[in-house]
Amino acid sequence: MKLDKIFGFLVPKDRKFFPLFNEAADNLVLASELLIKLIREADLNKRQDYMKAIKDAEHVGDDLTRKLMDELNGTFITPFDREDIHELVSKMDGVVDYINAASKRIHFYKLSTFPEEFVLIADIIHSANKEIQLVLRSVKNVNDFKDYSASWQKISDMESQVDDIYQSYLANLFEFEANAIDLIRKRDILTALEKAIDKCDDVANVFSTLAVKMG
Repeated sequence: MKLDKIFGFLVPKDRKFFPLFNEAADNLVLASELLIKLIREADLNKRQDYMKAIKDAEHVGDDLTRKLMDELNGTFITPFDREDIHELVSKMDGVVDYINAASKRIHFYKLSTFPEEFVLIADIIHSANKEIQLVLRSVKNVNDFKDYSASWQKISDMESQVDDIYQSYLANLFEFEANAIDLIRKRDILTALEKAIDKCDDVANVFSTLAVKMG
């Protein structure tokens, strides 16, 4: 192996990892923007367009995950611990996966309208992704994560808010929804939305872990 390749293998790849983290965060924001539009859209044909766009975002997320994993496997010195990079990549990918899962259920179940709770949760997911984007656009190295405790606390609060909405809506759904098929449809969509915000909180927990390790 030539010396330049050896040194390239040993040098930390901040210049590669952080731009890819930024791309993944931008993709989260795009996916959640599309989710909001999908849930607010009554026209089934337009919903299908949004669903396809979300699926495209999910593919982009998968590609970025592969690139980050390739960097992780091909780099000896990483900008922070390998297990934390793996966890961050995995959790960010999970956010898009569950947005896509909600999108597919919305598409196939064809509800004419959605409860306002679904719209609110979609808005909260988007806000959480904006906080993730803010952090990853701002940090230049692992030591910077400690400066963004406000962001991961906001995301944690958002997750708690969605959990309250989820529990309350589900209780009312089982008590008052007379149509068993609609009950299942609404529950399945709601569950995917709730999983998406859970993954946002998992991303925030990685940020918190990094800050503690560097503190």
